[in-house]
Amino acid sequence: MKKLTSQTKNEIIQILSAVVIALLITLLVLFATSEEPLYAFTRLITAPITKLRYFGNVLELMVPLAFAGLSASLLFRSGLFNMGGEGIFYMSGIVATVLATRPMGGNIVHSAIVILAASVVGGLIACISGFFKAKYDASELVTSLMLNTILFGIGFYILKTRLKDMEVTGVASKEFLETAKLTQIIPKTGVTTGFIILIIVTVIIWFISNKTKLGYTIKITGINKDFAKYSGMSFFALTIIVHFMSGFIAGMGSSIHLLSMYDRFTWSSLPGYGFDGCLVAMLGKNRPLGAIVAAFGLSYLRTGSNIMARSTDVPVEMVAIVEMILVLLITADFIINYLKRKKAMAGGTVNE
Repeated sequence: MKKLTSQTKNEIIQILSAVVIALLITLLVLFATSEEPLYAFTRLITAPITKLRYFGNVLELMVPLAFAGLSASLLFRSGLFNMGGEGIFYMSGIVATVLATRPMGGNIVHSAIVILAASVVGGLIACISGFFKAKYDASELVTSLMLNTILFGIGFYILKTRLKDMEVTGVASKEFLETAKLTQIIPKTGVTTGFIILIIVTVIIWFISNKTKLGYTIKITGINKDFAKYSGMSFFALTIIVHFMSGFIAGMGSSIHLLSMYDRFTWSSLPGYGFDGCLVAMLGKNRPLGAIVAAFGLSYLRTGSNIMARSTDVPVEMVAIVEMILVLLITADFIINYLKRKKAMAGGTVNE
């Protein structure tokens, strides 16, 4: 237990150091490009907590980022690098739209059906890449990226031909029924019961990851996939289970985001949450609670950058500098840890 506590402390220090370095570099860039760098930097850091509406924006954006991060962290933890969250978010959104625009009982029942259906579809879609990985050892990265494009094409076709509202300009579905929408829990914000669902799902994933045989198998298989054989579970079964769980969470995140923040489906391109989820997972060290913290931090920075862009001469794209630096720092850390594990395994020991 002491060793685990020490490891957790080191990970917290690493993450905080990466954030501080990224912010310092951002400040230097602001000094070079802005006429009011200190004011712009202050707005970036403090603006989201100056008003309830702003902080509500942080929590609104945090929800889909956290679901995407939880989805990716499960895969990364098992040693799989799947980037299919993009396509799953889009196609699950289409499924949610089909059901949210049709009467299906009262408020709780209707929204529950929409979320469950979108989640199951997301899990089944993720299993496509999982099957090819487990059966034929096909790269899950390649197959998932290919599926993203295919799923977007199919989904957008359905949107234009079957779901489009002819009474509105542009490509958009009919309005979601009020019974399908999630209930607001913070007045004058878009924070809904979806935030509560996120917390519940996070606790469940934490319990599975840390208190069950499946979670332990996922963790150790991420270090050495042959361990699945010794644990009594086939690599094929484990790969399918992890992919389904990951897709289920991504599909849930997509539907909850739509039912919380949208009146109709309007995505004319991939939403970007799948790739964001990979960043959140890496920042959170592939841990459920870490993903929540990372999603909050990333959402906070993006909200602050939007406010900063409206009140200073700095464009909103400035936050991309912070994210890029974080990616570089975290990626370097992952490479170092991978090399350490490889060396340890060659010597007959594994520190995890």
